[in-house]
Amino acid sequence: MGAVRDVVIVGGGIGGLSLAVALRRVGVGARIVEKGSRANRLGTGISLLGNTLRALDALGLADICVAAGHGYDSVKTRDATGRLIDEMRPPRTFRADRPGAFGIMRPVLADILENAATSAGASIEFEATVTAFEQRSDGIDVTLSTGERVSADLVVGADGAYSATRSAVFGDAFAPAYCGQSGIRLTAARPASMDGVTFYRAPEGDVVGAIPLSRERCYYFVLETGERQNYLEPARIAEIWRNRMKPFSAPELVETAEMVSADSPISYRPFDVLMMPLPWHRGRVVLLGDALHSMSPQLTSGGGMAIEDAVVLAEILANATDVEAALTAFGERREPRVRGIFETSLGICELEQSPSFEGHKKSMELMGRGFQLLAEPM
Repeated sequence: MGAVRDVVIVGGGIGGLSLAVALRRVGVGARIVEKGSRANRLGTGISLLGNTLRALDALGLADICVAAGHGYDSVKTRDATGRLIDEMRPPRTFRADRPGAFGIMRPVLADILENAATSAGASIEFEATVTAFEQRSDGIDVTLSTGERVSADLVVGADGAYSATRSAVFGDAFAPAYCGQSGIRLTAARPASMDGVTFYRAPEGDVVGAIPLSRERCYYFVLETGERQNYLEPARIAEIWRNRMKPFSAPELVETAEMVSADSPISYRPFDVLMMPLPWHRGRVVLLGDALHSMSPQLTSGGGMAIEDAVVLAEILANATDVEAALTAFGERREPRVRGIFETSLGICELEQSPSFEGHKKSMELMGRGFQLLAEPM
């Protein structure tokens, strides 16, 4: 047996569920502690590139995820009327006979990952939190909000950008910071012509994006530059959406302005970013996913990096004889790759905050560079 036989995972999102699947595939016990409920899983859609398909294949889930979502091979730029301006293609990083990227509804992806995890023997404690850690030389004891006390070899904090695990173990020295942009997303019917990511750009610099999620659904998004708002009322979000569609005459965008209301599946989120320095662990607690590297969305790689983290961490733990050495190896292997993606995505974000034709060209060049980085081994 290796040095790690049982792991408690704090957080049942994309990263935590992926880690549970990965650990069970190498014979390590996995228990997820998730503060939310299964019934109230939220989220619009997510776009994941070929590198994520490669990671999902290591979990045995690439094909089922593509089938449940919508694969695509293009990133198109259109003008305000919908006329095509240019097109680039994300590389088919996974396999030549699989798409370069795919979109999927977040709850659908979560259900796929949960079913795979529990079928493999992982357990999930919903509506529970970790209230205390007690580290020992040969393990770690975890107290849950249910009153239960659990012993494990390792705790993984996969509890998101505002990670309570990170705060408890690393203190308040590291926290996400607002990057100057927020996003509004609207889930809607997918036009048959939308076969990939699409950016609509108006002459004044306004931009609307769209990503297919299935045969029937897609989501549209706009990026807002300005002061951070913690919360916007749904009616106010809908009003902003209608105003942002005014420079556009593309029929699909006009339709969103006509149908949007406070009751629409529309959401607002400020983009808070963080890149943790090494080491990524303290004793027998290590972080994963957004708890380590919360990214701006320009390369649609936050979820993908979390899944990659999970695959690599499980691979390293499978034959680990020393916990400290294994966790150090995990950080040293992942940090350079993740930092490159983080900085490229943030660079695009910064260009978008002062939109111009020249800035658009530079952002597309950076996106192409990001695709090249993502194609490299995880």
